[in-house]
Amino acid sequence: MMSSGCEDSSVNTMGIRGIPEQCGCVRNCLNIKIVFMIYEAVYEEVQDALPKVECFALDVMKIKMEIESMKTVEEELKEDVRKASNELKKLNVIMKVGFLVVCLGVVICLVLIIFDKADGLSLNSY
Repeated sequence: MMSSGCEDSSVNTMGIRGIPEQCGCVRNCLNIKIVFMIYEAVYEEVQDALPKVECFALDVMKIKMEIESMKTVEEELKEDVRKASNELKKLNVIMKVGFLVVCLGVVICLVLIIFDKADGLSLNSY
């Protein structure tokens, strides 16, 4: 509250907030009184904004923590992809070797059958 005789000059009078449109004693207002009214109104606006700013700051901190968590998860997933890629390469080599062994087995069987028929022997004699 102000100590001057102007009732409407205080922004806290009757629950009105902000910069007043007009002071009741316009003719008698000094520059100091106007500056004080503006200062008081700006101070109230800043006080009203502080909780919102703190809320935004907390939200920003939460988002930063989530980003760091996601970066960690991303690195873990990249490592899993590298491991899976290496495992697929190994399995591909094993599959090729297995296919080669099967092909060689088929060729050997065919060669034995051909030589067996050429010699007149049967496979049942083995």
